[in-house]
Amino acid sequence: MARVTVLIVTYESAESITAVLESLNRQSYRDFDCVLVDNASKDATKARVETFKAVSNYPLTTVYLDDNRGFAGGNNAAYDHADGEYIALLNPDARAGEQWLQELTSNLDRDTKAGICASRVLTWDGSAIDSAGDIMLSTLRCFKRESKANNRYKKREYVFSACAAAAMYRREMIEKIGFFDEDFFLQCEDTDLSMRAQIAGWKILYLPEAVVYHEVGHSIGRASATGIYYSQRNMEFLRIKYLPASLLLKNLPQMLFGFTADLVYFGVRQKKPGVFLRAKFDALKMAGLMLKKRKDMKNSIKTVDNSYLTSLVTPLFMNRSLIKMKLAKLAPLSWNQEQRAPEGRKFLRRILSIAKR
Repeated sequence: MARVTVLIVTYESAESITAVLESLNRQSYRDFDCVLVDNASKDATKARVETFKAVSNYPLTTVYLDDNRGFAGGNNAAYDHADGEYIALLNPDARAGEQWLQELTSNLDRDTKAGICASRVLTWDGSAIDSAGDIMLSTLRCFKRESKANNRYKKREYVFSACAAAAMYRREMIEKIGFFDEDFFLQCEDTDLSMRAQIAGWKILYLPEAVVYHEVGHSIGRASATGIYYSQRNMEFLRIKYLPASLLLKNLPQMLFGFTADLVYFGVRQKKPGVFLRAKFDALKMAGLMLKKRKDMKNSIKTVDNSYLTSLVTPLFMNRSLIKMKLAKLAPLSWNQEQRAPEGRKFLRRILSIAKR
């Protein structure tokens, strides 16, 4: 099987980095090395990494940057030092199951159509699913396939996108389509790479046996201003770079519904309307650059037609469990638990009736 290089990008990761490095010590698949890039952390990350080198049973290359280049730039810097045929990414707030690299590598060996393999990412205690690959709903926004139960998504299948907290990429593909777009900095950069792979004709394969445990939200915090800004801005980048105009027009009502739901959640519930609106405004300011990238990709790597891209979109009404989870976040703070359930179900029925029209 192929040689693998694991890339890890850290930033203020002192509390979590030892666990991820130790999990690589326990991998059943041994033909790998690791490149760790630190984004100018000011905590004890470097000290923890250097201490771990004494007990590492795999080659560990470290690169300490002078400034923070984000997840995208950090991984690009790490890739410059990678020589594996396959490139695996692992978050600094994750730990890999012992068969993780074995499952990813053996399946990428077998499936020559796959350019990317997505892992089954569980929460840190293993009680829930954080990501089982991503989907794009007809609101034209990407969501993780997640679940409060850990016994779902057990089927090996092609998915829309892979979460880069734990994924593997074929070097042959990267050399043809490029790695991460540094204009994204962080958030959605993994979806951008997956969509670029899709338009170039590669598949994204989800592997339920490739298990990783993720301390969700540890790196940038849940609903932090940083997370909201980049996720909301970069969501628009994806639409501008990839989605056909016909699809945007057809799904405009559902896009507006999604925009309103996000504004309510981030602007009202999270009390960060300024962050949300600044993200959208900055996306518009950079639309020209994204359109140029769209044109360049069409001329250089695109091998599929627009109907294929449209086929990747999942209708809103087909994902009731996801909708329930998202609508629960919109319920007024004044509602108690008994009120949330029936009101949420009533609201869900109303939304689904609209989505089916």
